[in-house]
Amino acid sequence: MSLLTLPTELLCLLPNYLDNIESFTNAASSCRTLRSAFLATHPSTILHLAAASAPTFFSPHPYFLVAATAKSVSDWAIGNPDRTTLLRKAFYGGIYALYDFCLQHGGLTLDRIRQTHLARFTTINPLSDKIDKMAGKQWLETPNFWTGGVSEAVTLYTDADRAAFQIIIYGELFGTSMDAFLDPVRKELPVSRFDVATRLDYLTYSYEDQRVLRHILKCGRWRRMWAGAIRGFLDEEFTDETAVDEDWRKKMLRDALMMQGLEGMQLVTCKREDVSEGYLEKIRRIRGQIWALEEPPAVQMLGKKGNLRVSEAPDPAGELNVCFWQAWS
Repeated sequence: MSLLTLPTELLCLLPNYLDNIESFTNAASSCRTLRSAFLATHPSTILHLAAASAPTFFSPHPYFLVAATAKSVSDWAIGNPDRTTLLRKAFYGGIYALYDFCLQHGGLTLDRIRQTHLARFTTINPLSDKIDKMAGKQWLETPNFWTGGVSEAVTLYTDADRAAFQIIIYGELFGTSMDAFLDPVRKELPVSRFDVATRLDYLTYSYEDQRVLRHILKCGRWRRMWAGAIRGFLDEEFTDETAVDEDWRKKMLRDALMMQGLEGMQLVTCKREDVSEGYLEKIRRIRGQIWALEEPPAVQMLGKKGNLRVSEAPDPAGELNVCFWQAWS
């Protein structure tokens, strides 16, 4: 009996018995019958097949697969206190505990795998290179580093790839929470977003990268990079300002664009013609929503002395500042 003579219901079960994602894609591409049957494969099954191929095909491990699946676990947990508690407990164990959590509660589609792999060359690698020039090896090699060659000179060890993925993962996890603050209806519903404490948990337990991430998100190069992207994609007259003088709408726009996760990072790595019109329309809508706000989101005063301001809307730089001072004071 030929494999292809089996009922479709049985063919759809085959992915459960394959060893990894390479076997899955090879089988799916072998003939029309299997390709059609494998379209019904559950995202959880695809994720576990991908995990069986890591880190060979999904490096750096486990950051790549966490970035690819973080949105799915965020959607699974948001609005449900019990599930949010489980997610926060996963943060306590760092990236590997979050990876295990994603394997248990997340999912992955072949389209998402393809998108993420393509983004490695168009978005992830260029973003990593830009971060390396802000806080990594290329930055440290700037001539006269300690005598005026760079502003904000400081001794840091930076794995630029890892730092890029940490920023992307933050956006994938909490992008929906930012969206809630831009929607006049949803912003009144606490179940539509994660609170400050949940976001702080993710950053607090990003042990190895916390100091580096704080430096990146607070440095002038990062602000100027986003200001240039906003001028190129949204507003030709957009101006960069110092962190002290920055208008709250401008800061919120930068944060909101960064909060779009992997998709949002294409604004600082891709040419305009390489970004879809659908996504350009989305970021125009985000800008319109922010400029329509009559006042900034409420803030909380945190830190051991209660003197650190953090927006209730996602505020990664402010949150990292709280984590830093709590760890070092």
